[in-house]
Amino acid sequence: MKNWAESAVAEWRCYREGRDTSARATTIRAALAALLPKLGLADAMDEQAVRRAWADLVGPFIAAQSVPDRIRNGVLHVQVHQSSVRFELERTWKAEITRKLAAEFGAEKIREVKFFG
Repeated sequence: MKNWAESAVAEWRCYREGRDTSARATTIRAALAALLPKLGLADAMDEQAVRRAWADLVGPFIAAQSVPDRIRNGVLHVQVHQSSVRFELERTWKAEITRKLAAEFGAEKIREVKFFG
């Protein structure tokens, strides 16, 4: 730390040392992770990740018959093209799909799946 005389001379010369920003430095990932919820865009990022992984998680047949639409309050809403497929998904596959999504993205992000269409 400077003594008072060095500080006075530096101030008289209008010399300012650069600030140490290393304590405030962060990664882009960490900055976005903190910023997106404040902007209300965290769900949008999650939705894109679910859309990219949907076919791998549910298989080609179900992926061809359905599209993840949105995530609201931990509920993934999935549009299904045919009512007979929607009935089968609700009755047979809902628990398995929910389990896979929770394992992939976290149970706090996706805790339920609702089919519509």
